[in-house]
Amino acid sequence: METEERYLVVVNPVGRGGYAQRQGVWLLNKLRRMGIEHEALFTEKAGHAQELIANWSEPVDVVVAVGGDGTVNEVINGIMDSGQSGRKLAVFPSGTADDFARNMKIPRDREEALKVILGEYEKAIDLMRVNERYAAVTVGIGLDAEIAHRAYGSKKLRLLAYWYHGLGMLFKPLPRAHLSIDVGEEHLEDEYMLVVTGNAGSYGKYMKMLPEASMDDGELDLAAFVPMNKLKVPFFFALLTIGKHTWTSAFKQYSAREIKIECLNDVYAQFDGEVVVFPNGELLEMKVEPLAMIVRVPRKQAVG
Repeated sequence: METEERYLVVVNPVGRGGYAQRQGVWLLNKLRRMGIEHEALFTEKAGHAQELIANWSEPVDVVVAVGGDGTVNEVINGIMDSGQSGRKLAVFPSGTADDFARNMKIPRDREEALKVILGEYEKAIDLMRVNERYAAVTVGIGLDAEIAHRAYGSKKLRLLAYWYHGLGMLFKPLPRAHLSIDVGEEHLEDEYMLVVTGNAGSYGKYMKMLPEASMDDGELDLAAFVPMNKLKVPFFFALLTIGKHTWTSAFKQYSAREIKIECLNDVYAQFDGEVVVFPNGELLEMKVEPLAMIVRVPRKQAVG
């Protein structure tokens, strides 16, 4: 396959216990043997990919993220921070959940993923801007983020760690996020088990959280879950995996171009799977950035 494009390949060497580094080495060797012009960057710490890309001054057509959703998020933020909007995003899925890749229908098979990276098919997608940071899939506050925080200490278990710690929390008081939310014309204030603002229909690999969300509709979707009886939580999450949770009384869904969330207590949150802590009083101003990122995708996704 011939191309005159210049590629910048960004590898997270510790992603998925070193799996991303092995994937990155395979990809770089492939590009070298094919004679495709490219540069390689290996990250050294959290936030490093964003910093490297934002400061990369040499011409580049496509930035390839080799890692999981956290790496993809950093690459997206780096592209946006660089001020060079012509840079396109490609993803070589190498994480645990790979939510961004799944929502974009990018294959996990590396030969097929390589074809997408070097292909001609693209799709413009919306981004969520949260204060000064961007997210592509979800921003979650409450239960999902706290489970992710606990699971990080059990990386060898990978996805099993999420289920293990999620079920384990049934034997403890469930977290409650006290939030004030302005979404469209609605004002909400309550204690929530979970609030998710999304740009895509699913995350966490299995959860079809926002079945009506689209990555190119110019709107943000918000799902809010009030606390429920602990015995109902496993049944509720089972419904999430098949997208049949929307009828439950604990669930409310909204959509808008702008959403404001004020944290009225300290809460765990996740940006595309990366956990942060928002203190009491933190104000999140969320806006959709329509069609802000060009992504390499399979042909069916580009025309669909």
